[in-house]
Amino acid sequence: MNFKHIIGIASALLLFAGAANAQAPAAGEVPAIPISIFFSEQSTNVPPEAVASLTNKMRAAASRNGLGATDDNNQFFLTCQATVEEKYVIPGPPPKYFQKLDLTFYVVDSFTKKIFDSVSFPSQGVDQSETKSYLACFRAVNPSNPKLGAFLKGSAVKIAQYYEEQLENIITRAQNEAKAYNYASALAILSQVPEAIPSYWKVMDTASEIYQKYIDDEAKRNLAKARSIWNAGQDAAAAAEAGEYLALILPDSSCYPEAMKLSDEMKARVKSDIDYYRKREEKREDREYDLKKRETEAWRAVGVAYGNNQKANAYYNAWLW
Repeated sequence: MNFKHIIGIASALLLFAGAANAQAPAAGEVPAIPISIFFSEQSTNVPPEAVASLTNKMRAAASRNGLGATDDNNQFFLTCQATVEEKYVIPGPPPKYFQKLDLTFYVVDSFTKKIFDSVSFPSQGVDQSETKSYLACFRAVNPSNPKLGAFLKGSAVKIAQYYEEQLENIITRAQNEAKAYNYASALAILSQVPEAIPSYWKVMDTASEIYQKYIDDEAKRNLAKARSIWNAGQDAAAAAEAGEYLALILPDSSCYPEAMKLSDEMKARVKSDIDYYRKREEKREDREYDLKKRETEAWRAVGVAYGNNQKANAYYNAWLW
């Protein structure tokens, strides 16, 4: 069974599930929504150790309250701005550092560059170093904080509703990218949509079509490179180099039969010098196994990888508008 058939079956199952449950999450139910964690650079002079502590606490709080913290480049990210309201040194010995912070948490939409939701609460800490006083302030950030928990759960529900309402526009954006041959970008757009929304089957259907175009396009490029190398050399060295590109062509691509024909031609020509051919077969088997293992996640992997390559400035640009 090829990838396209697997996608079709998965989409049909999701369609059935969506038809049975095509409604917003029930009251009190928190959909599983992935979100990225980003510490605001507007919070200046926060020691690195304290930044790491706050980031880990935000991850834990998000995961407990319906927002699955990930390292992937998601459209929505959770950030915190720590504003110093009061700060002074208490004479010793030993001297102690006191500070009062205003902690404001934001869920930000990096695509529209808008604050989706926010919540603030004060926190204070005192200890024998500035770093430790920050750590004391950040103790308030934990999964059991009722105010923070309500904010995160509410954000998860709102984000799910946003994707459900904007799904047709999101799919249109992806299709427009695909029309411009930007297949990886199109898959990145679709990979942002959480599986928790009722209409996710529409994403699967669109992703199936675009992913097929993606692997066909990649295969044609690799086949063209392989042919160019082989035609220029037509010896064992050329066959070995061309074989590296042929090994990248997936069995579900439209030009796979042409790739196999070229491979057989090279094998017949170089005769006993076919170490490249064995390597090509090994790579092909590895790729087939990987494709089977991932099945419907193959297209998502392409989109996530593309999105993560764009991650460097995405949140900075969204936040520092």
